[in-house]
Amino acid sequence: MLRPHALRGEMRVLVYSPTARNVQRGRPVYLQGVRRTVEQARADHDQWILKLSGIGGRDAVESLRGELLEAADNDVLRDDDESYFVHELIGLRVVVSADSRELGRVVEVLQTGANDVYVIRGDGGEVLVPAIAEVIDRIDVSGGLISITPLPGLLDESK
Repeated sequence: MLRPHALRGEMRVLVYSPTARNVQRGRPVYLQGVRRTVEQARADHDQWILKLSGIGGRDAVESLRGELLEAADNDVLRDDDESYFVHELIGLRVVVSADSRELGRVVEVLQTGANDVYVIRGDGGEVLVPAIAEVIDRIDVSGGLISITPLPGLLDESK
């Protein structure tokens, strides 16, 4: 939450998804661990102005400045069938599509700005895999598997 907006308990927030599907009227959210309902929502440039249930007045909103507005995983409306959370990738097995060779498991996701990088650890050591369309063939969160086609030089073939 960035800051209060006006006097009636509205707040200005940044959202991670341009569609802001999860902060629309009637959606459940959590603020400081308390479940609230979005009563009003409207876009304002690159931010959103929200009114949440149970929060009235500018002072109440001011006390929440800097707090994270959250949604439970099972309440989140995903943008498409291929959407996933970063934490859902941790522990997934990573295999090379061409020969089904297992490289290891995702132990960390580095968010570099340009693209994410998956840190894979396995018997052959650690591999850094860029999360780009040219490399990632398929992510199957429910099946626990990521299939990749490595770029030339990505894997040290001497191992």
